Parts: sequence; structure tokens; C-alpha cells
Amino acid sequence: MKLLKKLTALFLAGITAATLTACTKEEGQNGNGSQNQEEKDQIVLGTSADYAPFEFHKMVNGEDTIMGCDVALAQKIADDMGKELVIKDMEFNSLLNELNNGTVDFVIASMAPNEERKQQVDFSDYYYTGGICCLVRAEDVDTYTTPDSLAGHSVAAQTSSIHEEVAKDQMPDSPLVSLGKVPDMIMQLKTGKVDAVLMDKDTADGYLAENDDLAQASFEVFYEESTCAVAVKKGNTQLLEQINETVKEVKEQGLFDQYMEEAKAQAPSEE
Repeated sequence: MKLLKKLTALFLAGITAATLTACTKEEGQNGNGSQNQEEKDQIVLGTSADYAPFEFHKMVNGEDTIMGCDVALAQKIADDMGKELVIKDMEFNSLLNELNNGTVDFVIASMAPNEERKQQVDFSDYYYTGGICCLVRAEDVDTYTTPDSLAGHSVAAQTSSIHEEVAKDQMPDSPLVSLGKVPDMIMQLKTGKVDAVLMDKDTADGYLAENDDLAQASFEVFYEESTCAVAVKKGNTQLLEQINETVKEVKEQGLFDQYMEEAKAQAPSEE
């Protein structure tokens, strides 16, 4: 009898342990306790922080901080959603892959929603409309007065940017040099390794203010898709709707212009 009771107790204990293990595993798969809750309370921004005033690094109180008008917009989106903003910095040409891989939730990086990108991801309403300009060395400003005058001379653009498309379309006889980082393009221009650089005008203004040896070419560079929008993974309609609500408010209240002016004042001086 005692043996039977002992066996029964062991059997019940085994069932209880198995049940607790199953419950713990199920919690881990579905909620994973506080870790998944923490992830749920965060939203991860993918950006390429080498493009002041949109996104850039700056030492603040001894800490390397990513800031800029795009980052301010991302913070507004996170605040409106009641989430903590986490920023992941990477090269521009990696952003959409990381978005589709799920390592970031949304991308803001002065990105134009052209047709090729729309095949990969979904875009919000535009939050910014800007212009494109061509930078040259100041000594060459009277030499390169039209896109055709750059024939046979190298033009740099950021890898996977719309500026590559502009260079190919409007300067087909100029060798294209694609570089991952904007400061590298500027350095190659200053050292004579390339003869011109294409970039957004607001970004170019920062470099012109700090580099007397650079100048904006006199000709205009036109691109009909010179707008910027927020990218989300294709089919993520809930997040896209929430972002569009913030974008609408930011545009109606003129907040992005405010973000831009603040970012220009905060941006570090270019070497």
C-alpha cells in the first residue's frame, strides 16, 4: 500500500513538472516574459548617419549621439506610438535589406521612394521635398557649367542613392564613382580623385559652409522624385498608418522645417 502511494506521488509529481515545463516553454514562445515585452515597447530605426543635417553623429556630453532632422522625425513617430526609439546605424545600401530581414522596424534616411524601391518596401507619404545639386572644386566652377561639360570627368554619388540614377541619366558620359559614405565622396572631390559630387542641397550647404575650396556648380540638377519618405516592410499596413498620422501632423504644423533648422545648427563642422 505504501509502495502504491509512493508510486502514485511520483507519478503526480512527474505530471506537475511536465506541465510546468510545458507552460514555461509556451510562455517563452508566445511572450518570453519581460524580454519580449521590452522588445514590444521599442521601435527600431534603421538609418545611415553620415548625411547631415538629416542624420549624423555628434559627441554630446562625452557620448557619441546620432541626431538630425530625420532622427527627430523618428523620435516623434516613436513618441506618438508610446515606444522607445532604438537607432541602428549602417551603410545606406544595406537599409532595405535589413528592413526586410526584420532587424529594423522602419527606415528614415533621406530616402526617395522611387519605383525600384517601391517594389521592395512600402513608403509613407512624403515628409520632405528638396533639391539635388552638384558640388565641384571652387577652382573648377567656371569649367563645369553644364552636365555635358563633365563628359569624361568622374562624378561621385552615394551607393544605391537616387543620385546614382541622376548621374547615369543626366551625365551619361561621366564615369560614375559609387561610394558608401558621403564624407568619402567629399574627400575624393577635395583631393582630385573625382571631379564632381551629387547630393541633396541641404546636405551640400553644410559642406559648402565649411569648405572654401568647394562650390556648387552653376547648372541645375532636376529629378522629379526629389522627395523623402519613411520605409516599412511590405504589407506592414498598421505601422504605415501610424507613421502617416505623424507625418501628416509634422507637415501640417511645419515641424520638419523646425527639425531641419535645429539640425543645421547642431551639425558638427565638416573637416
